Amino acid sequence: MLELAFRPDRRSPAPLYRQLADHLRALMEAGRLAPGQKLPATRELAASLGVSRTTANLAYECLGEAGLIRAHVGQGTFVAPSPRGAAPPARLREITPRGFAWEGLFASQARDLRLPSRLREVPPRPGAIRFDFRPGRVDASALPAAELKRAAGRVASDGALAELANRMDPWGWRPLRCEIARALVARGIACEAEDVMVVGGAQQALDLVARVLVDPGDAVVVEQPGYFGATLAFGAAGAHHVGCPVDAEGLRTDQLARILRSRRVKLVYATPAVQAPTGVRMGDARRRELLELAEEHQVPIVEDDYDSELRLGGPAIPALKTEDDAGRVIYVGTFSKAVFPGLRLGYLVGARPLLRRLAEAHMVAGFGTGLLEQAVLAELLRAGGLERHVRRVRRRYAERLDAVLAALDASMPAGCEWSRPAGGNAVWLTLPPEVDAAGFHADARAAGVVYSAGDLWLLDGAGGRHLLLGFANAEPEVAAEGIALLGEIAARNTEARAVAAAGGRRRRAGRRG
Repeated sequence: MLELAFRPDRRSPAPLYRQLADHLRALMEAGRLAPGQKLPATRELAASLGVSRTTANLAYECLGEAGLIRAHVGQGTFVAPSPRGAAPPARLREITPRGFAWEGLFASQARDLRLPSRLREVPPRPGAIRFDFRPGRVDASALPAAELKRAAGRVASDGALAELANRMDPWGWRPLRCEIARALVARGIACEAEDVMVVGGAQQALDLVARVLVDPGDAVVVEQPGYFGATLAFGAAGAHHVGCPVDAEGLRTDQLARILRSRRVKLVYATPAVQAPTGVRMGDARRRELLELAEEHQVPIVEDDYDSELRLGGPAIPALKTEDDAGRVIYVGTFSKAVFPGLRLGYLVGARPLLRRLAEAHMVAGFGTGLLEQAVLAELLRAGGLERHVRRVRRRYAERLDAVLAALDASMPAGCEWSRPAGGNAVWLTLPPEVDAAGFHADARAAGVVYSAGDLWLLDGAGGRHLLLGFANAEPEVAAEGIALLGEIAARNTEARAVAAAGGRRRRAGRRG
């Protein structure tokens, strides 16, 4: 019998017969079911796919109503002929005489994976961008090019290259792990190389944690607003996200306590040093409460310390991990923010039983992370090049932050809210309710102003009034000009909404009259 490779999605809101009908339609459109081809009888179809005969009958009825199949008494059911003169799509004819029905072969995990619409947007052409406030970028003119060249030269000339050539290590290059352990003393973390695992950036660290600890349906607490990459990683593992609000002191532990009392939670994800995206710092009392709650409910904490090096005023606060005497905190760090995003190197510090499982998952995912860049980074750390670079860019970013805050004060309309972030390279801005948020975003994009829209950082997508403005790669004069334009756009959309509201009131009054 014809092999249909149909996999029902029991979690889909679409009824099973509709899923089967859509699958058969896709096979026809791809040329896998040719015009005139006989289809299995509904009894045979139901038995082969493990569905009821009613489901098969209803699927055939849907296709018959659409004119895609025809039933002939005593002969069976056949794919309907193509309309006269119709030809397969040109693209399909160029590649193969018939297509391949991929949609019916995807695993449920792939079908359930849904990127936020903001991440699927086509970015503006570089020439169309006038003012680039996208976060997560760095000042290209301040890259540590000379230090990297010297470090790479030393790696290539001192015999390390030969040692790297035939190694694969899911734990990471040991000299780099030693340097990371040494550098973490500045964050208050006392650890050894055996407590550190190097991975391909903080995002891979979160993905590996999700693979090792999260089963489908597990509840994972995430900050709201919070880092969208964490929700993607945990969501891909089938987690159920539970949002916990953030205020001026970070994650609200009173709300977290209510959540932990009411349901079983597998993980808590937090950014205590520099909350993503608001930039606030978690207070000391909250930090103690968070650790106490984790101990009471036996819930591990994923501490994402993504931007701790780029503090923008005042001394660095110790990592939450420094107060972890039971191994319940999984510490995640990255070099992508301090150096540049294209350097996909991060690390995990955690309990050794957990790290052993993470290393196994890392082996499955890719046999580890590239050792050449690890060796170069280890040399950069050993020679103090990274520390010097961070000191330079910290001063530069602090100056650019001052310029951005001054421009916001001068240009944004009354009712806008923002605060000085404790670190990082972006400012979380909230528009006043009078602004038409959808119109604001559309007009800003049309004017060539790009930034991170707030709905990306909230689980319910209701972040239209928020935006995250990155300032690392914006010269002060250029940033001031771009923010002035944003202020004009906000004012214009406020006026447009007021006019529309007035018109609506007049129409209602006219109907009452």
